[in-house]
Amino acid sequence: MTLPLSEQNNKYILIFKTYLLGEKGFPRTTISAYLLDVEEFFMYIEQKLKLTDIKLVNRTAIRSFMSQLQELGYKKSSISRKVSALKIFFKLMIRKNIINSNPLQYTTTIKKDRLLPTFLTKEEVTKLLDLISSNNLTNSRDRAILELMYSSGLRISELASLNESDLDIYEGLVTVLGKGSKERIVPVGDVALNFLRNYLKFKSQSKFNEKALFINRYGRRLSVRGIRKIVAHWVKTASLHKKVSPHTFRHTFATHLLESGCDLRSIQEMLGHKSLSTTNVYTHVTLERLKNVYEKTHPRR
Repeated sequence: MTLPLSEQNNKYILIFKTYLLGEKGFPRTTISAYLLDVEEFFMYIEQKLKLTDIKLVNRTAIRSFMSQLQELGYKKSSISRKVSALKIFFKLMIRKNIINSNPLQYTTTIKKDRLLPTFLTKEEVTKLLDLISSNNLTNSRDRAILELMYSSGLRISELASLNESDLDIYEGLVTVLGKGSKERIVPVGDVALNFLRNYLKFKSQSKFNEKALFINRYGRRLSVRGIRKIVAHWVKTASLHKKVSPHTFRHTFATHLLESGCDLRSIQEMLGHKSLSTTNVYTHVTLERLKNVYEKTHPRR
């Protein structure tokens, strides 16, 4: 049975809650998570360490709490979030003159485990795309969307915000407004261009006159949610036995380019990554795949 927190510590948590709601502008889910994290910390120091005064919390207490989390099997991402919550909390306590020093001042945030991105094989891409007949406005749009995602590695938000004027059919380029409102120009492959031409032909013959490149059945700009539904529909139809999202096409684009000999800097530029370290994850994907192939095929592995 969990004992209630002391009245004083509940008061500190209420101060923290008021601060998060009023000043930080975090989403409700983040605020709820941070409050639970701080409550969990207070439960630990009160019940395990018998500390009832926040002024007695030091680096040793923080390390003890983090060790407890690791022993309980918490993921690094969860521990990292709890540390972030506590850092914000103790900075606030200093601001309010409740404590004089921050016990987390020299505590580094735990690095999260880097999960390798899921991607499709070339065979899976072909199986999925060849399902779409492209013989009417809706199907031609769906095929063009999937072909463009695979051809150019666009984020779903970038795809949804495209206008017809952003696509240069003759030069085979698309102008994209990425994160931080940074514009970049990405090549579009010949296969994708052919399906885009086909879609634009159907679109021009329709009654709709919308500047957005991809439109819904009402002739308005297709939303991010709409694109997710399209991808989910065709993935289900193709019976692909793996979790596939629009972002999977971006991962697939980068992985297949790297496997074919494209240099990492070029992939970084096409993806619109600020840091090369972000793009570098695809080298891990490729090496992992090579290891699997080696283990399956080498006679003296």
